[in-house]
Amino acid sequence: MSEAELNATIIDPGTGEAELRAANVNPATGLATDFLNLFNEYIMLAELVADGSMDHDVLKDWLPIDYETHFSRSGFAGAEVVLNAYRNLEKKFRSRFENAVGELISCILIHQENPDSKPNLMERIMKQRDVVAAMTSRPVSTDTETSPNTQAAIDALFEQAAG
Repeated sequence: MSEAELNATIIDPGTGEAELRAANVNPATGLATDFLNLFNEYIMLAELVADGSMDHDVLKDWLPIDYETHFSRSGFAGAEVVLNAYRNLEKKFRSRFENAVGELISCILIHQENPDSKPNLMERIMKQRDVVAAMTSRPVSTDTETSPNTQAAIDALFEQAAG
């Protein structure tokens, strides 16, 4: 079997497009948009904290979680379909998705500790959430790599937060 065949998105042949759509899995990407709710919740809470409607401590209740764990624990009726599709994603695409989610979580964790320290950090969080959302809604070429500055940007945020 060629590497291209090994890397291809393979969704269980018994899973039809209707079943994928019923589980909110985009057949073109193999990802479910329900995962975005985790990040949308944090953004909503952060906006309430920023406008003074809620205390900062509410942000500390938010916990990062990866895609598989999120759906494994969700009790969502279509979780098995969602997880099967995810586990069978093209390796390069899955890696890019996990990296994008990791960057989003890193930004949120920095913000969570001190939301007032970096006023532009919420903007970065929302932009990165949009990157993750785009990956769930439309296929992304795996021939292009993520920005080489992604890790450098994360490292800089951590350094700024620590210093």
